[in-house]
Amino acid sequence: MPWKPLPRNPSAMLCAAAVAVIALTGCVPAERLLNDVAQEVTGFPITHDQVDRDDPFGGTEAEEYEEGFTVPEAAGIGEYPADRVQAAYDATGELLEAVYLDQESVFGGDDMRFRSLLSGQAMDWYQEYHGHEDPALDSRSLLFHLTPGSAEPIGDVVKVDGRMWAETAEDRYGMPYLAVRTEYTIVHPVARPGEKVSVRLVTSHYGEVSFYDVGDGRWEAWPNWWRSAGPAHCLWDEYTFTPAYSDEMPEGERPRGWIEDDPYDLESARDMGEEECGAIGTT
Repeated sequence: MPWKPLPRNPSAMLCAAAVAVIALTGCVPAERLLNDVAQEVTGFPITHDQVDRDDPFGGTEAEEYEEGFTVPEAAGIGEYPADRVQAAYDATGELLEAVYLDQESVFGGDDMRFRSLLSGQAMDWYQEYHGHEDPALDSRSLLFHLTPGSAEPIGDVVKVDGRMWAETAEDRYGMPYLAVRTEYTIVHPVARPGEKVSVRLVTSHYGEVSFYDVGDGRWEAWPNWWRSAGPAHCLWDEYTFTPAYSDEMPEGERPRGWIEDDPYDLESARDMGEEECGAIGTT
């Protein structure tokens, strides 16, 4: 099940305090009070438009990231020659692109490109569990879908940092396979549709694609990965991610204990538990 850390930033906490005051006093609208406080303290009103449209990654670590996924040059591993490993790398790159770079998939919920990359029993499993009533079992959780209507892309560039590498492996039934491990930080600049409210959505991706040799030089690929993403609301009854903008109150589960100070650091979320909701630093 994906992890959905919530935002931990001063404006969000100040907003919560302001709303509490309004509930007690009924004096002025919360947004006006929040901006008045910010103006008095800093000299500037609060802005919820956090992403520069002309420089969406400016001032962040993502400035130095690659555009999209880079596929490495393969070498032979164990019984698998270099050309078979390269085919697995290429297929992994295509799967990652279908999940994170295809705007029709990320923002529109389309999964046709992803489906086209599955075959055999992997496709049978995906179709059987597609739309399962339990979001934890819904095979669509393999994809990175944003909740419909919650976001639109800022530009057409997604920044990526990380790597893939291959190892020989054996599953719990003793079947050998080629594992292509994948670990990435992925950054999507997004805005609330039609509004000047924006955020960089940062995803920490972990896991592998398991490649089984089905003969005739063919692989059957089984994506097996998980992720944390934020800032997002912790809504465990959904398989999608709903971005949490800085002018919103948190929805769903509140963050407990976990603080991801640097969302761009893959190590910081690696040990976070399933369905654990944590706080996230500024993105």
